[in-house]
Amino acid sequence: MTFRKRKKQHPLPPVEETAGTFTIVDGEDYLDEIFENDMRISRSFSHFQLSEEEYKENYGRVIRELSATGEHKFFVAIDRYGRYLGHVWICLKIDTVDFVPSAYILDIETLFPRIGIGGALLNRAEEWAHEMGAKKVSLRVDLKNPARTWYAKKGYSERAVIMEKLL
Repeated sequence: MTFRKRKKQHPLPPVEETAGTFTIVDGEDYLDEIFENDMRISRSFSHFQLSEEEYKENYGRVIRELSATGEHKFFVAIDRYGRYLGHVWICLKIDTVDFVPSAYILDIETLFPRIGIGGALLNRAEEWAHEMGAKKVSLRVDLKNPARTWYAKKGYSERAVIMEKLL
């Protein structure tokens, strides 16, 4: 009887070590990771204390409603092993103010800030929007979010303010 030697399987290096070398790819194969990460991060921005069950139910409802209209595209940053590092979700619709084809960035998140992943995702989303005939790109960002400065450096300007009143 002969035994074949098994190749030693080397564990992958920690994602923190490989995140600096990333590629932007179509994100449809990563939707579970996109929404899992988004649900976790989005909860930290909520001003309301919801139970876990209520939050998950409402999150699912919002995602279904957002997905129901427009043309959606996801892009993902991955490391050389195909591991998720961040994403952007963009949607094309006719704008309700200017009445032109417009792209809306519904979500952009990265696991590792300040290494260029967010900028690369934003650039890819903008390229896709331009290829699809969009005349502008819009997004919503909380007034207290430090990313406002980052978006301004990327050429985004404040055009409108969302007014809200707690009941």
